Amino acid sequence: MLKSIVMNATCAVAALLAGTASAETYKWVDAQGQVHYSDRPPPAGAEKVELLPAQTFHAPAAAKSTAPGAAAKSGDGPSAYAAFEMRRPRSGDVISNSGGTVSVELSLEPTLQPGYSIWLYLDGKRVDGLSPTATSFQLSNVVRGEHRLVAAVTNAAGRAVISTETVPFTVRQTSIANPPQGPALRPVPTPVPKPTPLPKKS
Repeated sequence: MLKSIVMNATCAVAALLAGTASAETYKWVDAQGQVHYSDRPPPAGAEKVELLPAQTFHAPAAAKSTAPGAAAKSGDGPSAYAAFEMRRPRSGDVISNSGGTVSVELSLEPTLQPGYSIWLYLDGKRVDGLSPTATSFQLSNVVRGEHRLVAAVTNAAGRAVISTETVPFTVRQTSIANPPQGPALRPVPTPVPKPTPLPKKS
């Protein structure tokens, strides 16, 4: 901003001097001792002066800058991947009686390229011990309750270049303290015997 203001002021002064250089210029000192310059005939006793040609200034072209977040968004410039989606689990899925195992399937277009890795993040924490080049996984020991899962592709520097949408899902596991309920799981009640009617007297 300051550089632009200085450039504009310099150009204005150069234009003023260039305009006055084409005409005769006069110099005189008034009664208060102030020096004046003018291209119009001054009071008697003014001195005629010649101005040197005005120097011009050409500002260098401004270099293009890159937005701070541009490289972080795509990693190595334009993203090498067009789509990244979590096929399994789906948003809102309820996984019952899986023994704490959750199957994960990803879809990446195009396929994973050399130098890139795939990572899963469960409830905000990276899941280690998985293949960084696979698109199908088996998560184990996932406790009961609600969870959030997201996958990301990272470059060689460890920077994410693309990620899936965060997928919420729920794990429900049967326990002795909290057995399942429902008509099909309840014991069949024992029928109550009906009394036998007495024979009528003749």
